[in-house]
Amino acid sequence: MEQCDRRAAIGAATALLANGMTVMASSESARAESSGEQARKSFRVVDRRGRQRFLASSSKPPVIIGGKTYPADQRQGPEGTYLIFNDGDGNEKGGIVASSAGASLSLDYTNAQAITMATRWEGVQGAALLEMKHMPDPSLPIDQVPAMPPRVQLGYSTPEGAFLVLSDSRGCPRIVLEIDGDDQPAIKVLDSEGKVVGQLPETPTGRRS
Repeated sequence: MEQCDRRAAIGAATALLANGMTVMASSESARAESSGEQARKSFRVVDRRGRQRFLASSSKPPVIIGGKTYPADQRQGPEGTYLIFNDGDGNEKGGIVASSAGASLSLDYTNAQAITMATRWEGVQGAALLEMKHMPDPSLPIDQVPAMPPRVQLGYSTPEGAFLVLSDSRGCPRIVLEIDGDDQPAIKVLDSEGKVVGQLPETPTGRRS
């Protein structure tokens, strides 16, 4: 997956350059001590109108949404390597983040994240998750968008096993399919208050408390 993500990023940048766009260095150049290659903190691809279309940065960059630039401290996510994709108006529409404890690929709605694929690890514990979120009112400015609940979560973690969670518009799980950390399978249907109203198998056995 990591290799495929890199290929996608390189392919997008190549396509932009082929359409008459320019690479703009956004930081000072220096000689890398070990390899002798030219080192940059970041670079960006802009179109002929000067609008950002692609950004690669070694630190958390600002967010461009609705023609407005928000400072980097308003961006969610860790410090790390960022590859940002922008649409024809310069608005951010997704990106790839890599840090020392995980990596993620996100695709956005107009003013919020829509789909996230992420991995996290610490020592011998690790997790991988595909998450799809509820869409907010697209007319809201980014700083007025409330936290959007997840509607679909497909994932795996070393302590919890594998799971698929389908949630309602409030983010409350309503259907859960899982194979837990003890390799015990289950299908659960929950009401709006989180109470299990149907389950297979009906009497779980061999589960951890």
